[in-house]
Amino acid sequence: MKKYLLYFIFLSICISANTVLAQKNIQAKIDSLEAVLKTSIKDTSKISTLILLCGAHLQTNPNKVPPLIEEATKLANELNSQHWIAECYNTKGLFEYGKGNFSSAKKNYQEALILFEKEKNQFRMANMIYQIGILEVYTGNYAKANENFFKTLKLYELLDKKDLIGNCYAAIGNVYGRQGNSKKEEEFHLKGLNIRFELKDKYGVSASYINMGNVYGRRKMYDTALSYYFKGLKIAEEIKNQKWILNALGNIGSVYAEQKKYDDALKYLSKGLEIVENIGDKKSHATYLNTIGQCYLSLNKPAIAKNYYERALSIGVATGNKEEMRGSYLNLADLSYKNGDYKQAYDYHNLYSNMKDSLFNEENSAQMNDMQAKYDSEKQEQEIELLNKDKEIQTANFKQQQIITWSIGAGLLIVIILAFFIFRQFKEKQKANIALQSAYIEIEVKNKDITDSINYARRIQTAILPSIENLQKQLSDSFIIYQPKDIVSGDFYWFAEKGNQLIVAIADCTGHGVPGAFMSMVGNDILTQIVIEKGITKPNMILTNLHDGVKKSLKQDSTTSDTKDGMDIAIVSFDKTNYSNIEYAGALRPLWLIKNNSKEITEYKADKHSIGGAYSNDVREFTNHEIKLSKGDSFYLSTDGYADQFGGDQGKKMMTKNMKELLISIQGKTMNEQQSVLENNFKSWKASREQVDDVLVFGVRL
Repeated sequence: MKKYLLYFIFLSICISANTVLAQKNIQAKIDSLEAVLKTSIKDTSKISTLILLCGAHLQTNPNKVPPLIEEATKLANELNSQHWIAECYNTKGLFEYGKGNFSSAKKNYQEALILFEKEKNQFRMANMIYQIGILEVYTGNYAKANENFFKTLKLYELLDKKDLIGNCYAAIGNVYGRQGNSKKEEEFHLKGLNIRFELKDKYGVSASYINMGNVYGRRKMYDTALSYYFKGLKIAEEIKNQKWILNALGNIGSVYAEQKKYDDALKYLSKGLEIVENIGDKKSHATYLNTIGQCYLSLNKPAIAKNYYERALSIGVATGNKEEMRGSYLNLADLSYKNGDYKQAYDYHNLYSNMKDSLFNEENSAQMNDMQAKYDSEKQEQEIELLNKDKEIQTANFKQQQIITWSIGAGLLIVIILAFFIFRQFKEKQKANIALQSAYIEIEVKNKDITDSINYARRIQTAILPSIENLQKQLSDSFIIYQPKDIVSGDFYWFAEKGNQLIVAIADCTGHGVPGAFMSMVGNDILTQIVIEKGITKPNMILTNLHDGVKKSLKQDSTTSDTKDGMDIAIVSFDKTNYSNIEYAGALRPLWLIKNNSKEITEYKADKHSIGGAYSNDVREFTNHEIKLSKGDSFYLSTDGYADQFGGDQGKKMMTKNMKELLISIQGKTMNEQQSVLENNFKSWKASREQVDDVLVFGVRL
């Protein structure tokens, strides 16, 4: 990990169960609570309303919290309510945490925890332990932090709180990330993302996207990291959650700085800094200052950089944030060295080294591993204990059944002797039935495991696919129909921007289901390398490089390789300065153009060879078509799944000819209406028949 991301990858974890106020209109909630407050009397309902109002303001305007919590605390003490006094302590802790006052926040959380323990309120105990764990992270005590998070995880599992289990996975993953354990970091973040997708939790999905961005940022896969950060930012802005907006802005700025795009970096960092200063978030404030200082130092403006570093150090010392202090010391050491002040550089570097050793010592890492091992062991012991109890019950039932059987056997001995042959046949049949039942259960379990794994793969594939909404920001009058045959798909769409070019690809990989999905992942990664990393934007050159990349990835350039997998693909490149100028190249997938008010389709034919395939030494070249569009023109790219579907009254294929005629017939409709017509026509044509292949259709009107 390079220097910028060392200082700016935030701890992407949810703060507390009662602060998850990710709603579409928080202001409406505030207005509603304030209306209730005006009619409340001095009882617990008024205290509850005050605390809920504090929670809403924590997300939008934290400076309004102090007088509200002071009034709530006064009422709770007057009523001598242990529960509400604890809730007031918790809310004070959240406010101090948001301001970066970690010591004060921890003291309030601990007071709340003591009262919730007396109340035996396991849910709120778990919340407090979790929040204290967050503070341990910011003060550099990672082993203690994960000890708290694993304790919380056990409590949430007992309470079956799936959303909060997702929060724990995210917290544990981030601690592993800060310790450099990328494998564990990704493992826990994927667990969290899985739960949040299942719950359709926008707040949590936003956090998980940013967490996954952190994983790829640490691996220096910056374009992938940016993709996740922008997804997280979009959702955070939709739900108006400042915590995650700040998180995403800071990380986006850091990645741009790593890529030496300092103007872009300062744009996002300055936007985030303005929000931080408005809400008084000290912990984020120091992080932003350090990172902005790094940008100015890289732009050879040391005086400005020093000012930002010293401001960040001052805040880090005041709040006890060891991570930010460490970053500031390293920055000031670097600056002093470049200014020729070697003595001061040496002093700052010593302070940095001492701080680093306290954060990343071996004992800390070992304790963290012990925490997970202890959690896994205790969980296994609980499962064994339950199994033993079941076994005892089964044994008792079996003994009782034996006594009954012997009694009946003694009374019916003569009948059993006479029916011996019938009984023997019955036993043989019973054995066969038991064997069949056992085999059926085993198949059912294996089938469920396989289905669960494929469903999990679908979530990963969906997360990697680019956002259709982002494409429609560039091409507003467009649509994508994406309908996998199975749970995962061998068809995939891809787009990216490079310079003045917008590149869109529609691809059909060998096979469908799991094999096709694997190929789609390979194709997605190679396209990203070609366009984003190598800067190649000519469609025919992209296809040539993609062919070489697939052959190399699947070792098809070796005579010993037996893989014949590949893909058919169409690529279009738009000139963003004039969208009417496009270039197209295709490997077995054509482009269909319908001029405005025309009743004919012009087909730009693809080259008659695919990407990848069996071993060959050929260098495949592809034709580049330059096309001039006029306003109102439409064009379409499609895989073969739509036209190859069997259906209709006679169960025949739809055929490409009929698909083209359908496209011509709907030219008077908007692109959204065209999408609906195409989807409904496919559904009607297929009826009750099985879908034969993955379906992918892309359409755009200039």
